Amino acid sequence: MAKHKTALLFILVLFTLMFSIQQVSAAGDFRFDFATKVAGIDNYTKHWSNTYPPDPKANIIIYSYAGNLSYKRLSAVGFMYVVYDPMDNIVAVEKMSSFQRSYEPNVVYYTLHPGSDWIEGTYNVKIVVFDQIDRDAWEDLKSDPYGIISDPEKYKTFYETGSNAKDLGVLKDLGDPVAQAVLNFQISKSSSLYPPDRFLLHDVRFVDNTTERILGEKLKIELQVDNNYLDDGAFKLAMLVDSNIVSTQDITIKGLNTSKVIFEAKAGKTGTFKLHFGADIPEVKYQNAELTFSIKNETDTTRLDIQKIEITGMNVNKEFTAVGTNVTVSVTTINNGKMGNKTITVYSNRVPVGSAEINLQYLEEKTVEIPVVLESMGINKITVSDAPQLYRNVFVQESEESPVEGNPIMKRLKENPLKVSAVFVFMMFGGTLYYLRKRLFGEEPLPVEVPFKVAADKPKKNLLSGIREYLASKRQSIRKIKDKKTKL
Repeated sequence: MAKHKTALLFILVLFTLMFSIQQVSAAGDFRFDFATKVAGIDNYTKHWSNTYPPDPKANIIIYSYAGNLSYKRLSAVGFMYVVYDPMDNIVAVEKMSSFQRSYEPNVVYYTLHPGSDWIEGTYNVKIVVFDQIDRDAWEDLKSDPYGIISDPEKYKTFYETGSNAKDLGVLKDLGDPVAQAVLNFQISKSSSLYPPDRFLLHDVRFVDNTTERILGEKLKIELQVDNNYLDDGAFKLAMLVDSNIVSTQDITIKGLNTSKVIFEAKAGKTGTFKLHFGADIPEVKYQNAELTFSIKNETDTTRLDIQKIEITGMNVNKEFTAVGTNVTVSVTTINNGKMGNKTITVYSNRVPVGSAEINLQYLEEKTVEIPVVLESMGINKITVSDAPQLYRNVFVQESEESPVEGNPIMKRLKENPLKVSAVFVFMMFGGTLYYLRKRLFGEEPLPVEVPFKVAADKPKKNLLSGIREYLASKRQSIRKIKDKKTKL
């Protein structure tokens, strides 16, 4: 109850202040507006309509500017906001402050979220600005001749940052009202949460900036998409050539961000065409988003003046080989220029060991196999001309087998896999039987003789006789157990 009384008293005081001051103060410069995107002190984007849906996700941002209120390089400004609905009832109250130890203006952005129960109609925002600097207290502070001497650190903080201004009594709790303003906005259920140009698609181009294309070549089209709202957004974008859809993409862009999008296609027929885009939502706008281009045959274009045969891949059919045996090197190429020939040379440790000549049409891809003979023992680094970044290592030895394959034990294992498996199973089965026998007959494990060093003049103990005696005693024990079972 006390809280409600305090709020009511605060609003009554605010009303009194609003009626006791002028609409614009001569002591300062004041500006208020509805904003959507904020970029700095005096840099913001105006709201497109000042109309909002009754949706808590909507952001009603009020830009508030108070300039020329600095007193001796210190300003402290309070902003009071009271929001009235169409029935003249208060639906929101807020107080914000701005403190500057400089000559800069005081700027705040008050963000209000409409309630889902807000009715449609015109809402009023009444704003009162307060100057919180107590100029008399400031003058008293300045006139104290012993102040700085008595507590230099306190005065150092005050004059440099002003963070202790309230402790020194220079700031008032509420301040003196210096200006007031009234802003109006609309609440409408038919209003969109997003601006009509939430997404802006612009600056479409081919990645190589060439609008003369050649039949059969692959095309890459680049475009920029801006999200002009603070929430992340997504939509489906289609690329059209004339009236035909060529490709589609799902586009996702972070709030207040720009993304680069790449579309790919293939030049399928000759002629002149118009490239443009379409989206599945109405909030996408377009700027410099169309391209007119032509597709020509290879023989008609002026782009292909020389051949451009490039090596795109290489491989070898062996990683281990014997000295003097053949190794096949496979080389993949493509021609991005006019028809022509190219000689491809294979190198082993930078020494040429083989070559082949290929003939390619425009955009033709071809793989050529080049047989080579390696004579150098050890590791041979295989490379091809014009593509040193592509290489393979081949190990040359006396035998064509790898070191693992040449191991006699590994050979026997590879030749007799069934025998190896049978031995392994037999060992597992024998171990299991030994364990069961030990559990059934309660036998103790054989004693283990620990070897020790004996003197040279002492005879060595015959260990075999001890084992024979042990086995004989065990046979007698087994016979006794069998005789007992027979009598039972």
